[in-house]
Amino acid sequence: MGRQTIESRRNFIKRLGCTLGAASAASFIPQLALMPSAAHASQKNLTGYRALVCIYLAGANDSFNWLVPRDSEATGSRYDTYRATRGGVFSATNTSGLAHAFADLLPINPTGAPSAFGLHPAHADFSITSGGTTQNHPGLQTLFNQGKVAFVCNAGPLVQPITMAEYNAGAPRPAQLFSHNDQELQWHIGIGRNDPLSRFGWGGRVVKAAGVSPLANGLSPTLSVAGAARFLNGDGILPYQVASGGVDLIDNYSATSTTNFSASRRALLNDLLDDASAHPFVRGYGDIARRSLSVGENLATLLDAPNGAGDVQALFPTGNTLAAQLEMVARMIKISRASLGAQRQIYYVRYGSFDLHDGMFAANSPAATTGHGTLLTALNQAVGAFWTALGEIGARNEVTTFTMSDFGRTLTGNGSGSDHAWGGNLMVLGDAVRGNRLYGTYPQLRVNANDNATRDYSFSRGQYIPTTSVDQVAATLARWMGVTDNAALNSIFPLLGNFSGNDLGFMNP
Repeated sequence: MGRQTIESRRNFIKRLGCTLGAASAASFIPQLALMPSAAHASQKNLTGYRALVCIYLAGANDSFNWLVPRDSEATGSRYDTYRATRGGVFSATNTSGLAHAFADLLPINPTGAPSAFGLHPAHADFSITSGGTTQNHPGLQTLFNQGKVAFVCNAGPLVQPITMAEYNAGAPRPAQLFSHNDQELQWHIGIGRNDPLSRFGWGGRVVKAAGVSPLANGLSPTLSVAGAARFLNGDGILPYQVASGGVDLIDNYSATSTTNFSASRRALLNDLLDDASAHPFVRGYGDIARRSLSVGENLATLLDAPNGAGDVQALFPTGNTLAAQLEMVARMIKISRASLGAQRQIYYVRYGSFDLHDGMFAANSPAATTGHGTLLTALNQAVGAFWTALGEIGARNEVTTFTMSDFGRTLTGNGSGSDHAWGGNLMVLGDAVRGNRLYGTYPQLRVNANDNATRDYSFSRGQYIPTTSVDQVAATLARWMGVTDNAALNSIFPLLGNFSGNDLGFMNP
């Protein structure tokens, strides 16, 4: 690279930086992650609108306390096994116990399941009052019983199905098991090994395979309300990031403002971006910056329209960061369907602090609203309000929401919490979901399980080997999004052929 080229790049960046100012540039640069091409190819063989919403539960949700056997308290029952393995019911006199009391679990009766189950007590119906208006929202117990929610059991990253004997013999397994960063990445990319595709997330690969392109205003088909996420990246697919409070525009650069010299600043910025140059870097930077400005301003106009076209009337809980993210998703879905002509979108939101090595329960405090219950109450209320909002905009059949988390957690405790494990349970929600069912195989919840007949395998602290792979879960959702060709699915998920079936059955066509 010649000295002239380097100096030209430096001068361009310097001029642009001086124009924007440090504070404005900091909010402007992240939005440069837009589609690199201005061409908008037509979407292939897609009809109507469909969206996936991924709720990532960061830190590893203890999902065997989220969905629990609740057949009876009799000796030898599935609940009794759960209670014993988890060290007994937590109480002021048994502070190392990790089990819920039978009566605290919210009962559900999954269709076709061998026994009854219960949900964490955080998942009851609830109401929100604001400005004299009260709205009732359903909790996950109600949504499950209504057939809107399904659970996929004992799922996790896998290279191939693996028994305990095969594991001990060194059979292939995902790299760096039990590591937060590594296993989160495996959930995001859906490939349990090193592969050239691992630079892309499975969400980005799905929209690419479906032939989805940016909308006419340049908006990417993958969107995050939680910052950068590998899950959304694809070949030529770069996600758009929006904050839960709306689009983060550059301050004092509006082309139409008459205050604080905003129009003059914008004219100068446009002049810089339009500056002819022979250097690809300068031209590319200018193109991306122009598109970023255009997309952001267009979205801000739609979201903030005075007629409320970008608003939802559903009341979301305050002080709940997940709820704020999902409210923005609902608003984006509303304008994407009504104003932007979107056909397929994938959204990503994130809620953390599930790495509960301690503090799973709090003595003499309700399980629904303390410890793990605090997090699940926030999840329950965010999802319940989101469901109400989807009903308001008529999108319940068009939007499927699902959870992912780093991994499951140990069944045995470490004093007042649980540690890193492998397989766990995830939730899927929507009118298109074949709900009131459990998919995959719910484990027996034993330590040192090694049962080939039921494929029930766990290590010394109840770390379960998954029996359903991330690839199978993702492929089922990809089919619903329009990627129905088996060759295309195998291309997106190179390990899918190692498993029996690429459709777990939890989605209607």
